[in-house]
Amino acid sequence: MHELSLARDLAAVVERTLGPRETRVLRVEMGIGSAAGVALDSLRFAFELVVQGTRLEGAELSFITIAARSRCGSCGEIFVFEDMIGHCPRCGRLGGELLSGDEMVLRAIEVTDV
Repeated sequence: MHELSLARDLAAVVERTLGPRETRVLRVEMGIGSAAGVALDSLRFAFELVVQGTRLEGAELSFITIAARSRCGSCGEIFVFEDMIGHCPRCGRLGGELLSGDEMVLRAIEVTDV
């Protein structure tokens, strides 16, 4: 389950971003590309396990889906899709050169003073 590794990395990035401030994390918002291959429910579950006993415990993990974009290898059409792989709307070819949509971005950390 690579989601466990992603959850650990995410928790570490949040901790580094906040530094030693006395804060408690209420919510973490992630942007995840639709072609990133991340199981969101599994990531949420892993995150809950990883943050137990930290200032992130109990924080809501929310997601914004980032649509993927590809360039068709046959006709060159650039198209947007929201699954792991898309079909060119012009020629119908499956796949192509992935231009975006495999990223994972920390968008926001909502905190409260302790």
